[in-house]
Amino acid sequence: MHDPAKPEQSGSPLFILTGVCVADNKWKISLETIKAFRKKIAREAYLNYDVEFHCSEMVDTHKVNAYQQISISDRWKIIEEYAETLGQNRALLLISVVINKTKSGLEPADYLTGAITALYIAFDELLKKEETYGIVFFDRANEKTTNTHVRKLLGTGASGMSGAARIGRIIEDPIFRLSHDSMFIQAADVAAYTLKEHELPKAARKKFYADRIFMKKLSGICLRSNAAGEDGIIRI
Repeated sequence: MHDPAKPEQSGSPLFILTGVCVADNKWKISLETIKAFRKKIAREAYLNYDVEFHCSEMVDTHKVNAYQQISISDRWKIIEEYAETLGQNRALLLISVVINKTKSGLEPADYLTGAITALYIAFDELLKKEETYGIVFFDRANEKTTNTHVRKLLGTGASGMSGAARIGRIIEDPIFRLSHDSMFIQAADVAAYTLKEHELPKAARKKFYADRIFMKKLSGICLRSNAAGEDGIIRI
């Protein structure tokens, strides 16, 4: 929950879920592009290749020594370069769902499932357009809730009944991966975090242009789904 009267004592006013879409025949080259970027910043002595790229911990280091050794300005420079690497890869598309808790009619318990539904509908729309099928990989969190809800959407749950959304092109249950082991999940983290900075800018970070990264580097690869606004963001 978010309590506007107690912003420092409650959750964030935003809930953001972001997915990176990549075609199977572009998967390898897209992964190699991300790996090349990670090797580049490793050569530049910023961040070792085997360290997970996690934006919130990079910005607010929380005793992560690998991040603390990088200056604050360089941290934001690296995040912007990562976003640019993704944005220049036209084999990728982003689906981003934003829930503004102060405006949304959703109950807090429905933030995750509501965002998943919106993401699945948009992804299914893309798959229908491309006349293909797709599978979804999630960061390893909230597995039970996510699985139960997705099975309802796909009509593969115990009841066999699909939910209100008609999803026909997404196959299988969600596959959960540790973010440390998946560079695509880490890429989704970069997109979600920079979108958060755009939607909820902080004055102290504007000198690093943190609030401009998403629109400048990533807005061009946002999927313009039926539910999205002109900026490609789905807001519910």
